[in-house]
Amino acid sequence: MAKEKPKTKYSATKIRQKKLANKILENNGKPMGTLMKEVGYGEGYAKNPQLLTKTKSWQELMDEFLPDELIARKHNELLNKTDKDGEIDANAVKSGIDLAYKVKGKFAPEKIEHSIREVKIIKYE
Repeated sequence: MAKEKPKTKYSATKIRQKKLANKILENNGKPMGTLMKEVGYGEGYAKNPQLLTKTKSWQELMDEFLPDELIARKHNELLNKTDKDGEIDANAVKSGIDLAYKVKGKFAPEKIEHSIREVKIIKYE
């Protein structure tokens, strides 16, 4: 009868995901793909971070690291953050909100509208 391995609290995937989440929080602004390679993800996976951020395990980890209640509270604080002159600090507001939503993978894909016009080409001979 084969002996079962004792179950650990976290699988290798979860451990790597936790390392990545910590790296993201430490390196604001560094591309996620670069950070993914630093913690051991392969080149192909690192080129497509959405493959990770859309997984159930990543979403669960983000709920642990960044619960929606915390984001909502901080979001409200940032929206009202003022600088030393009493003015709204737009940079703090933007960067704080962007990072939280990026890490949780909640940014909607960019919408790009295209319009096509008919162009007539006239040849002069």
